[in-house]
Amino acid sequence: MDRSLTAAPGYVEAAPAPLSLAEVARARRRRRVLITGYLYLLPAAILTGIFVYWPLVASGILSFYEWNLVSPAWVSVGWQNYLELFWSRAFWLAVINTGKAAGALTLFTVLIPLVLAVLVLRASPRLQTICRVVLFSPAVISMAIACAIWLWMYHPLYGVLNSTLRLVGIEGPRWLSSGDWAIWGIINVTVWKTLGFNFVVFLAGLLAIPREMQEAARVDGASEWRVFRHVTWPILAPTTLFVFLTTFILAPQNLFVPTQILTHGGPNEASNNLGYLVYQLGFEYFRAGYASAAAMVIFLIFLGLTFLQFTLAERRVHYGG
Repeated sequence: MDRSLTAAPGYVEAAPAPLSLAEVARARRRRRVLITGYLYLLPAAILTGIFVYWPLVASGILSFYEWNLVSPAWVSVGWQNYLELFWSRAFWLAVINTGKAAGALTLFTVLIPLVLAVLVLRASPRLQTICRVVLFSPAVISMAIACAIWLWMYHPLYGVLNSTLRLVGIEGPRWLSSGDWAIWGIINVTVWKTLGFNFVVFLAGLLAIPREMQEAARVDGASEWRVFRHVTWPILAPTTLFVFLTTFILAPQNLFVPTQILTHGGPNEASNNLGYLVYQLGFEYFRAGYASAAAMVIFLIFLGLTFLQFTLAERRVHYGG
């Protein structure tokens, strides 16, 4: 409407038409549904705030103090904890070991489960059932039990691995006491424990792909490799992204228990990693502020890497409707 008309003397703007009873009822119903949805989310939001976000904020505050978990007073040290951390040899060794482990876990628990899932679906129904049970069984047991099994397998004299190697004339390494092999001993346990879960996720993703699309590509003369590359893989991309990101993000957490049980970060910090380093600083050396500074640095590192990976990978992911 022309503003000159609304500004003219004697102009009276017409009042909006009143809502009908049906429109009022629909508005109330939408508002009630919206409030009900928020009420359902409220318990989860409260628990997430208490057990996730508040510890993160508290850790950030504590990182600027020195506290031994016993003294009632916190001593303010400013940025000293962060400066000491960046000059620490143990911290950078833990960063390198965590990088190795994250790369190995991402490769072995993303690529291998994907290949196994594709091969299992081509097997007979009976063989599929056996493979699913065998591959998923390690995911059912606890990490502590898995470490106990591998601790026996890693025994330098009587372990299954070295005994098998001696049969073919190879002297096996000292898996957990060698600086070159300790971190890989932990990685082996973690891969064995987590591979089955990712295998099942990929299997579910493959089963959700419409067979008509694959059959149409075969009818057009596409080879099995082309069917996988141009039909299966693009549709499976969201599942792959999920597995990739969760494997990478959870790497420090998945490495913690094997490190604690098998090597305690040794020998000479050779198998230490960021997750276990925070535990050491806080609960073995009683330097809660220093441990909080390490935890905040780890959080920022993985937040940045995850954002970068998600941004780059998301461009190649198509979410079908």
